[in-house]
Amino acid sequence: MTDYPAIQVRCLTTGVARSKAGEHGLRRYIVDEWRAQTVPVHTFLISHPAGVCLFDCGQTARAAAPGYHPRWHPWLSLARFELGPEDEVAAQLLRSGLAPSSIRWVVLSHLHTDHVGGLSAFTDSEVLVSRTEWSLATGLRGYLMGYLPQHWPAAATPSLVDFSGPPIGPFAGCFDLAGDGSLLLVPTPGHTRGHMALVVRGARGGYFCCGDLAESAAALPSVAPEIHAFCEQEGLVVLTCHDEQAPSRLKVGVGIGVGVGQTD
Repeated sequence: MTDYPAIQVRCLTTGVARSKAGEHGLRRYIVDEWRAQTVPVHTFLISHPAGVCLFDCGQTARAAAPGYHPRWHPWLSLARFELGPEDEVAAQLLRSGLAPSSIRWVVLSHLHTDHVGGLSAFTDSEVLVSRTEWSLATGLRGYLMGYLPQHWPAAATPSLVDFSGPPIGPFAGCFDLAGDGSLLLVPTPGHTRGHMALVVRGARGGYFCCGDLAESAAALPSVAPEIHAFCEQEGLVVLTCHDEQAPSRLKVGVGIGVGVGQTD
């Protein structure tokens, strides 16, 4: 049996997203009606003996101001973000005594605005993106598809992930981030073709940080039954970036505070 290291995981919430009212039709795009319900925008901080890893970096407060999102793009007009500078992930890290420059890895599940908005604070970190996602999201093509490459920091040149490691469970390949099997990047296409997730294995169980693969952990069995079965077999707590229950899922059974989990 593999001896995995002690790992701690913390959930940081960078504001909320609110979507347009209505399900379908032109009216959604032209009438300024918004849902009462919001969804959180989470990031996950993984403290590993080899270095601290941030899974997604949330939204920037600039996204709450007019003009940040192109008004001409239909998809970008269907949601708005509500947060202030104090809600950004870098500000939260600083309040907890952790400098953004101390983050070794920033893993981006994909490159939609609410997952890369806080990236500018992490120019000293290694930023990892799947090669497929990077090819889709950059340049004019990415701009037209609803990505915002014009807002990405030029200094944050990513390391592109090809998943050339061996298969694991339902995944055709992986990338071993820490070199000991405890942090594995795996491909999870669906929300975008280049979407990826992070398998976290600790001394007492682990986590599956999966971005927007599913809206919530409860939705994963219907969205990706094989991946759900893998998580059940491995004893992985499923953490998605817009799940209101994510902080509760982290604290259940670990007893070290709201929004904080540990696998040691």
